[in-house]
Amino acid sequence: MTRHHYSIALTGTCILLGVIIGVQYNTVKQQRISTENQRLSEVTLALNQAQGERDALQKQNETLERTLKEYQEGTYSGVEIEELQAFAGLTAISGEGVIVTMNDSSTNMGGDRNAYLVHAEDLLSVVNELNGAGAEAVSINGQRMVGKSAITCAGSIVMVNGVRVAAPFEIKAVGDPDVLQSALKFPGGVVDSLSPWGIEITIRKEAAVTVPAYTQTALVKENVKEAEE
Repeated sequence: MTRHHYSIALTGTCILLGVIIGVQYNTVKQQRISTENQRLSEVTLALNQAQGERDALQKQNETLERTLKEYQEGTYSGVEIEELQAFAGLTAISGEGVIVTMNDSSTNMGGDRNAYLVHAEDLLSVVNELNGAGAEAVSINGQRMVGKSAITCAGSIVMVNGVRVAAPFEIKAVGDPDVLQSALKFPGGVVDSLSPWGIEITIRKEAAVTVPAYTQTALVKENVKEAEE
């Protein structure tokens, strides 16, 4: 092969290699964008499901508030009042349970950064799984979750009960530690669905967990106070 023919062959090989690399890069890029869009779609779906469950709990909470008003008529005993206070989340609850820590992905994967952050929908998914597993009480960064609680976000800002919270998110739940942990870690569950996005989740079983009282309501507290007087 002459030098001229060699140069032509080398040039052709380089061009072909460049085309292959370009095609591969575009393919990977499109796959990444598609995957990120899927993640955001999943987050939206989780939000809709969580909102439905929240609405059901809110109706239950409204029923409880009506019941508390009946205290004024003296139809409930002191023990029953305490039980309803605990059910409404107006008293702290302690016992064995789990502490779940969630943090944003620490891996820089490029693309839409929002796909790698902990969203309100992710927190709602964890809370719903814990409640479904029989948790007696749940809190997020010190905010007690009750029927009227709201978890919302705008970009990277997350609000719980109207209070701004930030990662890392510490979710405390009182209940059977083994059952609560299993509810989060079962195949295809919350932990599995978030792990591809680098969301960091740790679950610790604890012998003593304290979930604080709900402090964002005035109506329920006022009703209880009037009933006790």
